[in-house]
Order: sequence, then C-alpha cells, then structure tokens
Amino acid sequence: MATRAAQLPHQPARRTVSWPWFREFLRWEVAPYPGRVNTVIRMTIAATLVMIIVVTFRIPNAALAGVFSILLARENLTATWRGGQLIVLGFVLASLYTLLGMMLFRGYPITHFFWVIGSLYLIFFVLRTTTNYAAALAFAIPMAVALPVWDRYLPSQVQVEGTLWPIVVIAVGTGATVATEAVYRIFDRSDPLITFVDDVLLAVQQVAESFAAHRAPPKPVLDRVHQYAMIGTGRLRMTLQRQGLNPTRRAQRSALISLAGRLIGLAANLERTSPQPGEDDAIRLRALSERLGAIRTELRESASISPSAAVLEGQPSSSFPMLEEMERIVALIPEVFQRDEIVNGSQNPPGQDWWRALLVPDAFQNPEYLRFAFAGCLAASVCYILYNALDWPGIFPSVVTCIVTAQSTIGTSLQTQVLRLAGFVAGGLVLGIAAQILILPAIDSIFGFALFFAAGTAIAAWFATSSPRLSYFGVQMALPFYFVNLQDYRIQTDLTIARDRVMGVFLGILAMGFIFDRFGTKSDTEQLQKLLARNVRMLAQLGGVVRDRAIAVSQISRLRSQINDNFAGLESQTDAARFEFEFRHRREAEVVECERIQRAQPALRSIFLLELSLLSHRRRREIDSELTLDQNQALDYFLNEYSDELMHTAAWIAHEEDAPARITDDSIRLLQQRLEDHSTPNSQAITDICQKMVASLLMLRNEC
Repeated sequence: MATRAAQLPHQPARRTVSWPWFREFLRWEVAPYPGRVNTVIRMTIAATLVMIIVVTFRIPNAALAGVFSILLARENLTATWRGGQLIVLGFVLASLYTLLGMMLFRGYPITHFFWVIGSLYLIFFVLRTTTNYAAALAFAIPMAVALPVWDRYLPSQVQVEGTLWPIVVIAVGTGATVATEAVYRIFDRSDPLITFVDDVLLAVQQVAESFAAHRAPPKPVLDRVHQYAMIGTGRLRMTLQRQGLNPTRRAQRSALISLAGRLIGLAANLERTSPQPGEDDAIRLRALSERLGAIRTELRESASISPSAAVLEGQPSSSFPMLEEMERIVALIPEVFQRDEIVNGSQNPPGQDWWRALLVPDAFQNPEYLRFAFAGCLAASVCYILYNALDWPGIFPSVVTCIVTAQSTIGTSLQTQVLRLAGFVAGGLVLGIAAQILILPAIDSIFGFALFFAAGTAIAAWFATSSPRLSYFGVQMALPFYFVNLQDYRIQTDLTIARDRVMGVFLGILAMGFIFDRFGTKSDTEQLQKLLARNVRMLAQLGGVVRDRAIAVSQISRLRSQINDNFAGLESQTDAARFEFEFRHRREAEVVECERIQRAQPALRSIFLLELSLLSHRRRREIDSELTLDQNQALDYFLNEYSDELMHTAAWIAHEEDAPARITDDSIRLLQQRLEDHSTPNSQAITDICQKMVASLLMLRNEC
C-alpha cells in the first residue's frame, strides 16, 4: 500500500465536483432515522413556547432564546438539566464580566477598545477549550450582544438593562426546553444512542443473513445500509458528547460507535461487490448474524455486553474477503465492555472533577487553541471595527455570527463556507425577508404567527438533527430566521431592520470565510496524519502509565479523557475530509490515506481498551501481589517494548522514519513463560490481554 501511495501522486487528479454523490449525500442526510421526528417536534415545541412567552411578556432581544432551544442537549433529561444550568451560569458570568469591564474602561476610548479586543480573544479561546459547546456560547454571546449597547451614547440605566436582559432571555429559552424534555421523558425513557446503534447493527445482521441464504438483501435494508454508510458516525459521536457520561462509559460507547461504523462500512462494501459465499462462508455468516443478534439483545436490555461471549474465529476466505474482518470487529465489541475500575478518579473530590471537566485536558498547552482564538478574534474584530466605523449599529449580528459559526469540529474550509452561505440564504433571505414580504402581512393573530414560526423552526431543526456535516446548516438557517422574527416582541414588518440584521449575518459569514478559514484551518491530509500519529503516541504514553504504578489516578483520568477527545477529533476530521474529497481536486493518494486512517481506527480503539483493562488489573493490589518479581519484571519489559513499537509506528505514520515498526514476539513469549511458571486465573487474564494487544498492534501496522 505504501508503494502504491508513493506512485499515485503522479496520476491525474479526480473530477472537480461529483454532483451525483452530492445528491445521494443530501438524500440520506435528510432521511428519517430512529428518534429524529421526536427530536424535531420537541425542538419546535420549545422554540414556539419561547416565542409565545416573549410576545406575551414583551421581552426584547429574544433571538438568543430561540437559538439555544435548538442547541441545548436532548439526549437525556439529566444532561438537558445540567446543560441548562451551565448555560444560565455562563450568561450570569459573562454579564458580570461585561459590567465590570465597562465600569473600569467605559470612559477611556483606547483602553475600552483594547478591552473589547481582549474580550473577543477570550471568547474564542473559551469556545475552543470548553467541553460543553452550548455553555461556551452562553458565556460568549452576552458579551457580543452588549458591545453595541455600550458603544452608543445611552443612559447608564438603559445600558445596564441591555446587558442584563439576555440573562432573562436565556433563562426563558432554557426553561422552556427543559420543561418540554421533562414532559417527553415521562413517556419515553429510551437511550437514543443505544437505539441508533441497535438499528445499525440490525442492518449489518440482516445483510449477513441475506448473504448466508444466498440472496440479495431486501431494498429497505440496503437503503438503511447506504444511509448509515453515507452519513457516518458523526451524529452518534455528537450524541455521546452531549450525554454527560462518566469517562468509562464514554470510552466504551465511543469504541462501540467506532466498531459499528466500521461494520456498516463493510456491509456497504459487501452490497457493492456482491460476493458469492461458499458453504463454509455461509455457516460463518449465520454465526456472525446470531452473535450480532445476541449483542443487540444485551444492548437493549442493559446497555452493555457480557465479556464472556465466545470469540468468533475464522480463516481468510477467497470468495468472501471481508468476512474475516467483520468477524474480528464483532469479536472486539464484547472487549469494549470489559470491567475497568480506574473509572473517574474516585479519589478526587467530585467538585474538582466537575470543574476540570469544563475544559479540555490540554487547554493551556496546545498551540492550536491559541491559533483558533487568534483567527476568531481577528474576524470578529474586523466586524466590530467596521460597524463602528460605518456608524451602522444595526449590523451588530456580524460579531454574534462570527462567534456562533466558529466551530472547530465542523471540518474543512469548503464545507463551512458552503453551509454558512446556504444557511444564510435559506434562513435570512427565504424564511426571513421573503416571508416578511409575502406571509407576515397576511397574519393578524398570534396563532397564525405561531404556525409560521413553528414551520420555520421545524425546517431548521430537521437539518440541525443531521450529521455534523449538515447539522451546521440547520443552525445557520435558524440564526438569521430568529434575528428577523424573534428579536423583538412583535411581528416584524420593517424591512429596514430585517435588512440590517441579515446584512450583519452576511458580514460575519464573509469575515469568517476570508479570515478565520484562512488562519484557523489546515490541509485535510496533513491534519489526518497528524491526528493519527498523535493518537498512536498517546497510546504509547498510556502503555508507560500502565508500567508505572506510581502515577496518580487524576493523571490517568486526564490522559484517558484526552485520548477519547483525540479519537473523536480524528473520526470527525475523517468524515469531513471524505465530504470535501468529492468537491475539490484531490489526488488518489490523499483518498487512499483517508481510507487507510479510517480502517486503522478499530485497531486503535482495541489497543486503547486493552491497555485500560490491563491498567485495571495492575492497579488492584490483590492482583499485583499475586505476581512474582520475575513476572512483574517480564510484564514491565513487555510494556516497554510495546510502547517503543507504538512510538516507531507513530514516527513512520508521520514520515519521520523510513521503515515501519519491527514487531517481534520476544517480549510476549518471555511474559508467557514467566506467567505459566506460577499460573493463576488473574495471570491468565493478563496473558490473554497482552496477546490481544500484540494482535491489535499487528492489525494497526497492517492497516497503516
């Protein structure tokens, strides 16, 4: 594969645009999936309740309440309530920060200007380093909304009221959303992530059953396989991030999502190649289907899988080349749920963990966060300077737009620009100004306006519940729509106001496209290689943690959280790169590189989970005391060699070494001999884990 990749850069570039692929992409992104209709209905009800409350009590500047009714988590009631608390807290802190800053710098134009620029930099740094995106927005947006209020010559009372009103607004939006979720959860307590994964595995199971019976899968099954293969696992990862789980359950579910995504990709390839299985292959396919059925049953009943399930094994099949890999991935799924007692740093005070969880582990060490903050600050500062220089306060939504559209996980620059502009046209021009001209003059009651408002919200919410590649479009559609129709407490028919707000959104989009996307993004292939090499190096670092038993639990938890975040970032970037490869000149070598990295992710997940399982064994004193000195030394030697081989693999991926890692079995053979001399059930478990680690490392090397 490396030789092929070296030759491919000299081949012709691919076509510029693949419109058939894009039509297929849109078709499956907007198609229903389990739970989508319910989520859209709840979003629409919450936003419409906000609108009715705003109009009834004449609350100004209420567009933010509508936006947060879309953004607030709905994965479970606990996460929704916790997210609502964080959002209100973020608004309170931001308002206090703004009032304090204005008290100190309002009367000094130069210091006031630099305070604004510094505050914008702080806003984008918080956006990039905070784990809860909605809470970060809650801290960022009140400052942006207060800027035009304090820049104008208004009475102090009016300025203070303009700063404090957003707290009331966001409390209304959060309260309406939490109340809607509380009522809904009375009737439905299902886990949306498990429900979706169950449907994905069901599609794979039905494909295996069909091929085992020597018939083509039914069309509804093929449609589900195509849909899940096209949209990827981004929506599942976003759901997982918003569920607020502890580190162990988050790692387990993240690995389950990765394995399910790889299985659905293999099932899609099966349908395209239409292999003809022999009798032995048919038997293995039926066994695979039965195992998937058992896994789905356990997931639905307990949201976990028993680790005692038998491992599927089979030899490579010439007529069915993907069967062995499917068996290997299904065999890895029970490993995801192996017991791990080093869970969430129980030795630390709960409050300390809660505050630490607000920021990513390397918030103050990673230079990429500073780069992101600089690019966002520069774009927002240009908008701020421009609307003050033009004395055009009506376009103040430009700064808010810069803040809302600065999402590092969306992916490539082309994708963000297309979605921003498309969302602006759909929400600002079509649902905003066009509706003001054609629809709003005919509405003379709150009931009629509520129907119109609910219809616009439902359209935006439907797109917002897509995968991350298209959900951004739904948020961008909602933003100008709410600025036109929900900013004031009455039906807005003044086209001048709507024009100014839409122009402000457009200015923010241009600033982000021409400034932020130039400074805040990188080459897709370069970023993918960098993320993959970083993940492999961190797995090597985790191997060193397993070897060193003196490391504190808090450091282990921090490293685990960082590895999980890096895995999610790699998968998100892979999905975004696949989207952009269809629309730009990309060499086949870059496409091969993206596919190679995607295939390597199950092996990375397997190594991570096995290292955690081995860490759990070594941290338990009763098990560690069972091992003799020679056995502990042999285990330390194995872990040292294993970490070195991972580091060599990372260097090879990053093109820092010419040859791949040289994997030998000396260390594992020595460990097996030492553990067999004084065998116990726990030593057998350690031997089994280490053997699986070697097999996963070989899998990773072969994929790379």
